Amino acid sequence: MQPRRLALYLLCSLVVSLSAGAQQSAPAGGTASFAIRCAVCHGGDGNGSERAPSLLGFVASHPDDQIAALIRSGIRAMPPHVIADPEMSGLLAFLHGLQPAPAARVPQQRAITLDNGTNLQGDVLNETNFNLQLATADGMVHLLSRDGTAYREPPLSPQVDWPRYDGSFTSNRNSALDQINTSNVRSLALKWMFPVTWAPRLEATPIVADGVMYVTAANAVFALDATSGRQLWNYRRPQTPGLLGEAAGGANRGVGIAGDRLMMLTDNAHLLALDKHSGKLLWDVEMTDWPKSQYSASGAPLVIGDHVIVGVAGGEEGTRGFIASYNTQTGQRDWQFWTIPKPGEKLSETWVGSALEHGCGATWMSGSYDAQLDLLYWAVGNPCPDFNGADRQGSNLYTDSVVALRPKTGELKWYFQFTPHDTHDWDADEPMMLVDESFHGRPRKLLMQADRNGFFFVLDRTNGEFLQATPFLSKLTWASGFTKEGKPITLPNTEPTLEGNLTCPSSGTNWMSQSYNPQLKLFYFAAIDRCSITKLVPAPFEMGKRYFNGTGSAVPGGTHSIRALDIQTGKTVWDYVMVGEGRGPSASGTLSTNGGLVFFGSDGGIFTALDARNGRPLWHFTSNENFRASPMTYMVGGKQYVCIASAAGYLSFALPD
Repeated sequence: MQPRRLALYLLCSLVVSLSAGAQQSAPAGGTASFAIRCAVCHGGDGNGSERAPSLLGFVASHPDDQIAALIRSGIRAMPPHVIADPEMSGLLAFLHGLQPAPAARVPQQRAITLDNGTNLQGDVLNETNFNLQLATADGMVHLLSRDGTAYREPPLSPQVDWPRYDGSFTSNRNSALDQINTSNVRSLALKWMFPVTWAPRLEATPIVADGVMYVTAANAVFALDATSGRQLWNYRRPQTPGLLGEAAGGANRGVGIAGDRLMMLTDNAHLLALDKHSGKLLWDVEMTDWPKSQYSASGAPLVIGDHVIVGVAGGEEGTRGFIASYNTQTGQRDWQFWTIPKPGEKLSETWVGSALEHGCGATWMSGSYDAQLDLLYWAVGNPCPDFNGADRQGSNLYTDSVVALRPKTGELKWYFQFTPHDTHDWDADEPMMLVDESFHGRPRKLLMQADRNGFFFVLDRTNGEFLQATPFLSKLTWASGFTKEGKPITLPNTEPTLEGNLTCPSSGTNWMSQSYNPQLKLFYFAAIDRCSITKLVPAPFEMGKRYFNGTGSAVPGGTHSIRALDIQTGKTVWDYVMVGEGRGPSASGTLSTNGGLVFFGSDGGIFTALDARNGRPLWHFTSNENFRASPMTYMVGGKQYVCIASAAGYLSFALPD
């Protein structure tokens, strides 16, 4: 629960004339309690007034213990309410009774004549003085602009969707769109914002298909008009109490599209299928045995044909990682690939000691896919315990690796391990970028990744052949390089100790999206050129607690930058160092475009566009919100938009009309 992010969803706003005696003596009945404490600000139906917003959405998406805690603690303008358990029970029951029944909403029917003479009739999803979203009987959603009584629909083309988390199966985060370019980007302006102020954090990349944008927050999906940000529908369920890790903090990175269905992971590792047009839940599959084990989920599902492929989080909670495929129509599991063995199984010889029982190897990011080779590429996270390798001697396969699988069967074709026997929490869960280029004079199908261990890797993705590993940071203490076979040449005295030991890098990069411009042959990513002091804190595994067995404390100094690499050499072409105090480091990745631009969310809460050739800043927008998501771009009705999630909501930009 993070009250700072719930300021616009106050449960009982300040009643200016409310006396202390009234607070103490309110009757236990829920109706009377609500009338005395809440109705004057939130309205008698809880749907909001000029004093405070609707509380219906908050109540619907939070468990009773969190609702009660906020009522009792207060927040900003709302004072704490001293409420005994009997009265609280009545109030909570009344709040839930305010929720409309799912079938109670009768859609408003409307017949519309467009300015071109076309007649439309359907259900009104949303309407303002300036636009209207209409769902017709054929399943289409019409996104209409309005000028008085005149309605206009943007042309269907030119239109360019963003259909997956990383834009395409290749995960290269480069768009061919060039309407916004180096010559006009200075005119870029905010077109709309969709606030999700109750969400603890926003890490999703929007998906756009047929003019509709789908965005997520913690256990929630919203369908929006991509030209205005107006909501068409939403699906929400409460966050799950008792989780650990990133999912517990609200992380969710987006949805996958399978025909007329949306696929989404919940925080407690359920896979959901929703109707794309209405948000209706079609099926709900439990992927794990939570809460018996500490699984969670935060990634965006990857849809390949009739397979929806997903991974799990829990990489610091002692889970056993896996990748799984489900049928998009039925939810039936097609296959499951375990990322670490059980004791006695093949590869268990790479785990010497008892840590294998809780060895992790989580798979919390989305994968990449080569349709020609019919190979799926998925990254695997760190071994557990993160910092203590004493009871897991060996290379600890398949942690810190990429695995190449057949998407129809889950059969392993090859793997490559970036960091054998990792003791610094260097997950390999950075994007697996697929590029077809001539490499050192020979046409190749490449897989590229800037890894957390500080090296930029190039592999042949047909067979996993190691081609190159180049350091991209100023200082590395753990390895001097890699052999021609792809094995690290490790340096002595870099393991965590009880007293603390210097480690470089602290985290060379992370899950933030990377991009590649095929016109300029440049690779863009967020580089974290810093060191840390890593300490051992040995402790046995305990269910329900984090399993780090150590800590990493940042050493002052170093840089956080957006860096461009020459893929042939791995050398830095340019480096844009971010300076931003007060908001913390950004966790935004990059988007490159054929307009010659690189977009990213900078430290200090500034959305920025750089010249892709030289890193020179060309435009910025100050949001004063921390970024934990990567940008994307799309075109609807011939207009290009660029969108990113900030802490408060989703922001979409375009050139002036």
